[in-house]
Amino acid sequence: MKTRSITLVSLFVAVMIAFGALPTLVIPFIPVPFTFQMIGVMLVGSILGARKGLVAMLVFIALAAAGVPVLSGYRGGLGVLLGPTGGYILAWPLATFVIGLITDYINTKKWALFRYYLAILAGILIIYFVGVPWFAFYNHLPLLGVAESNLPLLLLDLVKAGAAAVVACRLKQRLPFLKKSKLV
Repeated sequence: MKTRSITLVSLFVAVMIAFGALPTLVIPFIPVPFTFQMIGVMLVGSILGARKGLVAMLVFIALAAAGVPVLSGYRGGLGVLLGPTGGYILAWPLATFVIGLITDYINTKKWALFRYYLAILAGILIIYFVGVPWFAFYNHLPLLGVAESNLPLLLLDLVKAGAAAVVACRLKQRLPFLKKSKLV
């Protein structure tokens, strides 16, 4: 990796940590807490692209696994990653890669914002497809019940996706060094 790539990866790891410092919102009827780190996942993938975004997210997950309190609520360690909400967190690298893979090939301004939103939506769905069954299995709860209880969070994530799509689209249009991420 070149110096600029290492710098960008480090910057977005710091962005993820900063989003983790924001307060976690616990909503009584929702089993999974509302965190702002999801918007970080959306931004990492859509701005850095597939390769650099994946590297940034793997570094972030490695820090969390090592016990560094980088997750929301100043948590970290394998206990958190393998705990009830671990499926959501462990899906972040794959979601980031998919978001980046799609946004790496948006090379036109026509419908760019909508395409960014769809790319981020694909990443959100990956996170929920991994996280919901993990949470249900871990807590011995019915899958459908957990899925239904996650709907309010999904709606909030759709709003966050809109904000992330606007930020990513504008940044990639205005900063030429972010326009194309090499996959290899």
